[in-house]
Amino acid sequence: MKRNTILAVIAIILLALYASIALLLLLPVIPLVYYFNKRQEKAEPPRVTYASIDEVERKYGEPDDVVVLDASRANELPALILFYTAQDVMVMAGEELKISDLVSVMPKNMATPYTIDEHAVIISTKDPSRPTIHLRVGYDAGLASEIAAQIDAHLIK
Repeated sequence: MKRNTILAVIAIILLALYASIALLLLLPVIPLVYYFNKRQEKAEPPRVTYASIDEVERKYGEPDDVVVLDASRANELPALILFYTAQDVMVMAGEELKISDLVSVMPKNMATPYTIDEHAVIISTKDPSRPTIHLRVGYDAGLASEIAAQIDAHLIK
């Protein structure tokens, strides 16, 4: 990483020297932009993730509602959505999200005219880092509609 950074700085200096003095004046701006981008990345809070259902149940207890995305993997966390309405928390694919951040949910056929594709449930959120969440639920349109209805029941309207 440091070697690439040094090479980039040398290339910018050479371009600035050969191109014009105006580019040389912009040269101090590049490290400042790099510094502020790195600082912003560090300032973002880390997402809470879980590896197993047992970890979630140790923290929150029994879930109020469980939505199963894939029946063949119903005992695995990536195939479940766990709702804890009292704590305003939902655990989706091992990641913790706030229920109050949910805006809307809808089933969608992801196929194009030339391909057969899975159905998905699209969830819109207020979270700027994840404005939409796509949950692939298989080839059954009825299942996608049922899952969307189960999630929609938890939306705060």
